[in-house]
Amino acid sequence: MNAGLIILIIVAVLILGGIVPMFAVTMKIAKKEYVNMFERDSEDKWGRENSCPENEEHSVMFDAGLEWGRNHKDNMVEVSIVNDNLKLYGEYYDFGKERCVVILPGRAESLLYCYYFAEPYEKLGYNVLVVDQRAHGKSEGRYNGVGILEKSDIRAWMDHIHDTFGINKFLIHGICIGSSTAIFLGAEEYPYLEAIVLEGPFRSFNNVLIQRTKAVGKPPFPIVWELGYLFKKKAGINIYKEQPIKYMNRLHIPTLFLCGKEDYSSLPKYSEKMFALCAAEKKDIVWFDHGAHSHLRIRNIEQYDNSIYTFVDKI
Repeated sequence: MNAGLIILIIVAVLILGGIVPMFAVTMKIAKKEYVNMFERDSEDKWGRENSCPENEEHSVMFDAGLEWGRNHKDNMVEVSIVNDNLKLYGEYYDFGKERCVVILPGRAESLLYCYYFAEPYEKLGYNVLVVDQRAHGKSEGRYNGVGILEKSDIRAWMDHIHDTFGINKFLIHGICIGSSTAIFLGAEEYPYLEAIVLEGPFRSFNNVLIQRTKAVGKPPFPIVWELGYLFKKKAGINIYKEQPIKYMNRLHIPTLFLCGKEDYSSLPKYSEKMFALCAAEKKDIVWFDHGAHSHLRIRNIEQYDNSIYTFVDKI
């Protein structure tokens, strides 16, 4: 038996005896994590309640948003569409204006969470559309598409608001995954979309998973890579191919980046790179010294809202 064959046998034994069993164990963990974070496996999961009541800041945001909704209930029209064979639900706040902001939340949030971000746009003279993303709130669906699947939903929503209410000027305000949805759609140069505002934009969702895993002191490999496989197998999306950063050179509409220096999901160095690659002639980036991912406004309300006022005034 020659040396090459012996080495191949040893490698095969090591693989079969070590790596394969390891992947068998870790895949079980990855499947559990996927279902927990990205699959709606029961009707009451990702409903319209406060998604994180144990977090004081989150609860303050949620309650303040509910107050905004109560104060404007007379302006609210319930709306629904069907897209991708899913019935989706939303609320349209009609203030009689010519423009509309579409507020898109992150994972596990319903349209009620979006109320919190509506106030500056109401003051600027926008009607407001908030929606239950697929698999959230009252909307149908099983999988969170991390912005990739939701892109076509938001296009359908804007078509509906245009056809029903005559609105042909939209701005999208996206938070976390909502920001990736805005990037994907903005890069398509949708005719009614005037501008996008991105809070906590990330370079790729795979990178988000890596950063969040590291932040809790766990190694990304192999769980994160197995999650990528499960996204492809279950939701039919490729989080390695469909990366927001790859769309920056096609993003020509006015874009505002709202970024936190303490954000460990969307690291500042990646936000800087995305901003540099963004092809928009009118673009701004605003940095906030304090605030967790998706919690920038609650820690910096005046700076946050003024950033939006300044940006909208420029465009």
